[in-house]
Amino acid sequence: MKKIILFMLLLIFPLFCFSQIRDSLIIREYSLCNCVENSSEIFSVLYEINNNTCDVFYLWIEKEIHSPELERINDYFKKNKGDASLYQMAMEVNISYECPSLFTTFLKKIKPQETFIIQIISTGIMSECEKKQIYTYLDTHVVIMNENILTKYIEGLSNFNPLLFYKNDFITLPVEMINF
Repeated sequence: MKKIILFMLLLIFPLFCFSQIRDSLIIREYSLCNCVENSSEIFSVLYEINNNTCDVFYLWIEKEIHSPELERINDYFKKNKGDASLYQMAMEVNISYECPSLFTTFLKKIKPQETFIIQIISTGIMSECEKKQIYTYLDTHVVIMNENILTKYIEGLSNFNPLLFYKNDFITLPVEMINF
């Protein structure tokens, strides 16, 4: 019996070490090293968000860290970012799709049973300390908010133009893009 319990703990332990649960989402952090033809290596740090719930979540990456929920929402959706706020763009009927800016217009809608991956790549060797810094950066700057909470503050969220949302199930960013 002790061996069975020990075996089960050994199977479950890595899940506790490399994943966390936030608002019923499962977030896994892991890294890879890929070799390219000319023997150069590309290092990847992956931040995987699995929505195993029945709720819809919205994800964005904020440049500055805010703690209060309302402040995060107002800063990202309602502040003017150039000619218009993200909210004004989302409600625009004739919006033209352009490459979203990471800190101003990037918005991903994660539906139930979907997965979204943020991949940070580097051509140089990445130490364990650097990986940890990247994970800490992502933990603090990636905002994942339940649609039920967001609708309390954003009127007409369900009427947002679908062209505003990031379509792919992953995004790849160079390590130089994040300031940690």
